[in-house]
Amino acid sequence: MSANQGPTGPESADGGELPPDSPQRRMHYAGYQGEPADKSDQDSMSSIFNRTKHPVDTAGHAKDGADPRVAGGPDVPDAGHDGPEVLGTPPHQTDSSRTPETTVMRSGGTSTLTAQGAGGGAGGGVTPRAPHSAEYDRRASRRAERLIAFWFLISVVGTVGFIVTNFVGDKHKQYYTPAMGSALGLAVGGLGIGMILWAKRLMPHEQAVQERHEFTSAPEEIAVTEEEVALGFADTGLARYPLLRRSLLGAGTVLGGLLVIPLLNLTNSKPGKKLDHTHWVKGARLVNLQGRYVKIGDVAIGGIETVLPAVPVKESDGSISYEPKLDVHSKADSTTILIRLEPGINKPREGREDWAVDGHVAYSKICTHAGCPVSLYEQQTHHLLCPCHQSVFDVPDGCRAIFGPASRSLPQLAIAVDDEGYFIARDGDYTEPVGAAFWERS
Repeated sequence: MSANQGPTGPESADGGELPPDSPQRRMHYAGYQGEPADKSDQDSMSSIFNRTKHPVDTAGHAKDGADPRVAGGPDVPDAGHDGPEVLGTPPHQTDSSRTPETTVMRSGGTSTLTAQGAGGGAGGGVTPRAPHSAEYDRRASRRAERLIAFWFLISVVGTVGFIVTNFVGDKHKQYYTPAMGSALGLAVGGLGIGMILWAKRLMPHEQAVQERHEFTSAPEEIAVTEEEVALGFADTGLARYPLLRRSLLGAGTVLGGLLVIPLLNLTNSKPGKKLDHTHWVKGARLVNLQGRYVKIGDVAIGGIETVLPAVPVKESDGSISYEPKLDVHSKADSTTILIRLEPGINKPREGREDWAVDGHVAYSKICTHAGCPVSLYEQQTHHLLCPCHQSVFDVPDGCRAIFGPASRSLPQLAIAVDDEGYFIARDGDYTEPVGAAFWERS
């Protein structure tokens, strides 16, 4: 059955007016079906926002304070009818048009920004904390000030220690990294602990309860906010505690200097001409990582061995001994790979025909792209592969770069065999810089 609009209300299908207690009449006035009776009903039911301002229960009856027309009009009885479900509003819905209300509970009392909140009155349901001793005891405030300044001073000491360790300390010693970490922890932790103690012991405790408000603040609220900001600045005590202000300024200024350290490290990390010279000297023996001198025949055909220099040292009796350079500094620039190629495979470049011995060739292990260790050798293809960025070097062809981002060949070390059958550096150091090509341009 459908209902039509009559002169005074909805009509049934046969033209008669619907009874006041009929579900169709209630549905009509409640906006569940059909059109509202007048413009005011149409406005109230035109959107979900207007409907939420006129709450009804599940039977379509107006709730307390709601427009009675929404629930069926003044002539529709409310009791004992189960009408259709109509969109209603949850309890305690806050109208967005109301003035925002904020109650701030300070340790010294209660202050209201506009009007008291709807949920609390003067108390707002929030119990203020008791004031801390620094608010009424001058000696307690002085103790707190000195304690906070002490932690700010610790931050300064940590920052200075970090800077000094970075520029003076030896990066290859075991103490370096723990010292840097400890200094940075003191720099940041001291400042953080000082700020926490400042907030707990010198700044007033407060709890605030604020109702939902519009996005645009009223001019009165803006003025109150500015006043609160000014009061908050006064609460920090920066004006009352000069020692605290100066120590905080000093800690923040020195800590800001840490931002310059990475830039300085980038500037000082350029090797310049350092990689033009390594620890290889004329007559230095080739020693493996275990400290054993490499002798001809120790490396099988297709084999590879990582070697470092063992520098000859003249003893007091005139004899010659060899001092292996297995430290970190030597490994950083002097690491070399000794490869034994099959007979007739090596194709030496012009002027390097005598740089190899019985198929043994020696090249720098430091990749010419980014300085990674080139350590993967393919015996079948005679290729060296860098695991970092997949640069490939052709060993028989002077370790020429044939694939990947590397732009130049690996530097070759001229080798020979001494009277005892041990491999030695024939002419001394490499004839070209080792390492990444961009380091040469720095």
